[in-house]
Amino acid sequence: MLPDYEIKRAPSIGKQIDAFILFVWMLLLIQFCLFILFQPMDQTDGTRFRLIANSNSVEDQQLKNEVKNSIEPILRTYASNPEKTYAQLEQTVDNLSEKYEEKIILSTGQALFPPKVWNDGISAQTYVESIVITIGSGRGDNWWCALFPKVCYKEEIKEEKKKEKPKFFVWEWLKKKFST
Repeated sequence: MLPDYEIKRAPSIGKQIDAFILFVWMLLLIQFCLFILFQPMDQTDGTRFRLIANSNSVEDQQLKNEVKNSIEPILRTYASNPEKTYAQLEQTVDNLSEKYEEKIILSTGQALFPPKVWNDGISAQTYVESIVITIGSGRGDNWWCALFPKVCYKEEIKEEKKKEKPKFFVWEWLKKKFST
């Protein structure tokens, strides 16, 4: 006598296709959410400003505040006339250095900025054209852009960049698979 075995039937092809379509939709949904949430920002199209104190001591932070108050009005005009503004910054930094008898250095060029979360996305760690004002040895924290984001201007791009539309790898794969 044979033992009783339960006969299991393979799922119908329609259920397998439904499961595959659900899987693909879930992948598309996840990719769309990741694209929306973690869209990188293009930070290379403007000049960023940094003001770095000598240290985090109260005295050095007060000096940093005084320097900030002196140069903030000049920086507000940077986007409209960078050359004139830079000349004014140089003059102001020289005057402040003499006034406070502290070495204050104004430098420009590519500076490494760490990754940062902004309202519209995440900026990657990258080298960005920047103006850096360093007081003394420059070992203090750089909190200026966090507290005064309007001062961290981004210059307007003169020519429009053609933005590449995002591609979803699952959709591209499906198009390639069914186009042949």
